[in-house]
Amino acid sequence: MGVRNTLAVYFVKWIIQLGLVGLLVLIFNVEFTVWGINHQLFIPANEPINKAKEIQGEIVKADYINPRMIPSELDYAIFNKRTKKMVTSNLSFRNQEKAKSALQSSEKDRVNSFIRYDSQYETIMIYYNLKVQFMDPILRKTLPNPGIWLSVLSILLYCMYLIWNIRNFSRVIIQENEKLIKVARKIKERDLNIAFPEVRFNEYQDVMNAMESLSEALIKSIHKEIEITNLKSEQISYLVHDIKIPLTVIKGNIELLEMTRDEDAWESFSDIMNSIHQIERYIQEVIDINLNNKPIHTNKEEVSVRNFLCKLETEVSSLGSSIMVNDFTEEEIFFLVDEELLVRAINNIVLNGVERTPLHEKVKITVRQGNDCVLFIISDRGPGFSEEALRKGTELFYTENYGRTHNNHYGLGLTFTEKVIKQHNGRMTLRNDSKHFGEVLMELPVIKESAERCG
Repeated sequence: MGVRNTLAVYFVKWIIQLGLVGLLVLIFNVEFTVWGINHQLFIPANEPINKAKEIQGEIVKADYINPRMIPSELDYAIFNKRTKKMVTSNLSFRNQEKAKSALQSSEKDRVNSFIRYDSQYETIMIYYNLKVQFMDPILRKTLPNPGIWLSVLSILLYCMYLIWNIRNFSRVIIQENEKLIKVARKIKERDLNIAFPEVRFNEYQDVMNAMESLSEALIKSIHKEIEITNLKSEQISYLVHDIKIPLTVIKGNIELLEMTRDEDAWESFSDIMNSIHQIERYIQEVIDINLNNKPIHTNKEEVSVRNFLCKLETEVSSLGSSIMVNDFTEEEIFFLVDEELLVRAINNIVLNGVERTPLHEKVKITVRQGNDCVLFIISDRGPGFSEEALRKGTELFYTENYGRTHNNHYGLGLTFTEKVIKQHNGRMTLRNDSKHFGEVLMELPVIKESAERCG
């Protein structure tokens, strides 16, 4: 685009344009004044002095000054030489007072913008100010300084032009900025159909080129992400399918063998069936997490928190006697949830806590009432979350290989639970308490109207 299209060049051109317009306004004022003088609209600044000199001889020779001998362009005041009183004048009241002061203060020909001539018995004070004046006496008294009025009018017009020009300059910059903002917004929204508009300045073109490069990188990243997601989804689908087939065969044969009621093999059959049920839960969790990132189907109903806790206590009791539920809610409150799904999500966290808690300790489920939510705090007594687990604990298939975990886990429980909580417009947080025991905090919104109704 070249140097000519830089912001600096555009700004310099804009300044030069303003200067030229100002110069044209000044030239117009001068030309208009010259035209007015040539066409008898204005009196030149030195015209009163020249006219006064023309009548000087006639006044000096006369006994009394006849106003008819004075040109209409002159402003004057005639005084009696003996009494110093004003005989006649065409001056304004203010200038009459100035003429009296000038008469008293000096006997020279010119004092304080007045020319003084004396006849035998009278004195004339001719006013001059070395400014362009109107030729017409009425206009001359009404607007004594036409040059000032012309200058003020020119300045006002120039200021109007300046404001208009600044608005145009601002509009150009805003339009260019909006082009960049529009492209940046599309990149933020990961929109792959971005049209890169032409810009006016080199500086903006550099930014637009950078955004275009960023967009290309984004497109490649999104395509790669889609490929990875599809590949992962395909691989896991194959994995689930491959596991279910032999699992069905094993389960069927175990059930047949179980019917023989061989007491020696009964314990082995029981262990095998527990393992099969564990694999089935794993497969179901993979299905529930939904590899295509589709929402889990929910059937939400208005449920009392206390009734929900009763059902939760019944469910978690099957996990052992090492679980304690503490309800610190002060009043009956309700929330909109899918009971079965939420119980299952919380069970995932409780089960993890039970596996990591020593036999003589308990996993605590503490329920508290917040301003607009109900808080579920599940605390275990095992090793706390590692720094990595606090960052990645809810990622699909993430498991710790040290610290908290000593069991066979697949990295599904926290992912599934977080997804369920989010679909209930809640929030889940992993943290460690002051003693470095692990805690999972779940916040779920309550129904305000129900809380008010029951309160």
